[in-house]
Amino acid sequence: MKNRKETTIYDIAQKLHISPATVSRALNNHISVSKQKQKQITEAAKSMGYRSNLFARNLRNQRTHTIGVIVHTLNSNFIASVLSGIEKIANKAGYNLIISQSQEKEVKEMANAATMFNSRVDGLIVSLAFDTNNLSHFDSFFDKAIPVIFFDRIS
Repeated sequence: MKNRKETTIYDIAQKLHISPATVSRALNNHISVSKQKQKQITEAAKSMGYRSNLFARNLRNQRTHTIGVIVHTLNSNFIASVLSGIEKIANKAGYNLIISQSQEKEVKEMANAATMFNSRVDGLIVSLAFDTNNLSHFDSFFDKAIPVIFFDRIS
């Protein structure tokens, strides 16, 4: 059975007998680390199977670089075209998308909104379900000043 423990900057630092801060700076291409030391650290990280922990970085920065998109259905040429455009622009700005569909049901839309909020998306783009009667399930976004954009179907 393979070792399932993730390699950390502390593991790399211990192997190379340097500080974890130096490892972190090198992996982030900081100018204070010489090119030779940076190459040594990068090669060690690669050989040890190191993966950057985006989750930890996002917690520190309080940004996920993720935009949530809730649509009423995915099997529409219009929605497919809109999603393609959203993804193109979002990716250019360094954002990824989480896409879900409400299947034209307000209760599913409410669950999707809660999931998006708990996933800490940085913004939300929504085409409302046919039977959506109020927007209270988006209040958590409004309360935290998380941008919400409605398109196609609006309240």
